[in-house]
This record gives sequence, C-alpha cells and structure tokens, in this order.
Amino acid sequence: MPEIFDIIYQFLTWISTITGWTYREVNVVIYFIVIPAFFFYLISRITKQKWGILSFLILVGVVLILIPDFESFSNSLFDLSVDFLNWFDIVGLNYVEASVIVCVFMPIIIILLLYLIKIKPYNK
Repeated sequence: MPEIFDIIYQFLTWISTITGWTYREVNVVIYFIVIPAFFFYLISRITKQKWGILSFLILVGVVLILIPDFESFSNSLFDLSVDFLNWFDIVGLNYVEASVIVCVFMPIIIILLLYLIKIKPYNK
C-alpha cells in the first residue's frame, strides 16, 4: 500500500506544480470536488436526472465564492482529513493504509458499482 500512496502523492504533487496550487489545495479539489462531482454525474446518468450534478456544481460554486481564502480553507480541511484518517488507527490501520483504502479503493469501488448499475439492463 505504501507504493500506491506514493504514486498518488507524486501525482497530486505534479498537479500542484503545474497549477501553482499547494499540495493541500489540489488534495481538497480532487477529493472534495472532482471525485464527488463524478459520483453525482454517474448518479445523474443512472437516474436520468440532471438536477443532482447541477445542484452539486452550484453548491460548490457558491461555497467557493464564499470562501475568502481558499488556501487557508484547504489547510484546515486537509488537517481534518488527516485527523479522520488517523482515527482508523483504532482498527489497526496507519495513516498510509487508511488513505489508500478510503481515498483510492473506496472511490474506485463506488465508481465501479455505479457503472455496473448504469449498464445493468432495466427489468420492466
């Protein structure tokens, strides 16, 4: 699992260098905006309702407008995320293991499940 963590870390660091954002800002954008937006997009496709993804994007837009300092906000949210992942120590997972399970495997599983629901033929 440390290898997966390192690959993701290097990828997010690379994104931060090309965007000029901090690593923490990139982390927040990917895990709190991009991945959830993709979930909402898939759910909208499954339900054939555009309001889900549109509502999410409007909410994100409003929140981003209301945040006076995105870097400070990202630092605080990132620190809370680290605290959350460190909490998994009570079940025997260290920060790296919890990060890979929660931030890599879980989104992949959710995306695969949503994709399978989307391609499953409807029984009428």
